[in-house]
Amino acid sequence: METDNYTTWVEMPNHSRLEVTYYCKDNKLKEEEKRKSTQLFIQLHDCISIMKIEKSIIKDRSKLEKIVHNKVINERGHLC
Repeated sequence: METDNYTTWVEMPNHSRLEVTYYCKDNKLKEEEKRKSTQLFIQLHDCISIMKIEKSIIKDRSKLEKIVHNKVINERGHLC
C-alpha cells in the first residue's frame, strides 16, 4: 500500500521544531508480509528511517503521526 507524502512538524524537547516528511510503501516487503504490514519511511533532512508497521495504522492518521513524532524525538532528530 502506498500513501501520499505527508509533512508534519515535530517539537523537540529543547523546543526547536523539525519539519519531517513521511509516507508508506510496501513494494520491498515479501508477498506474505504485504497483507498485514507496510513500511513507514520517515525523512528528516537527507536521512531516511524505515519502520515496518501494521497496515491498519495507516487508516488512523493521528496514530501514524504519533509514531513519526516519537521516532524523531527518540532519535533526538538524528535519523542517520
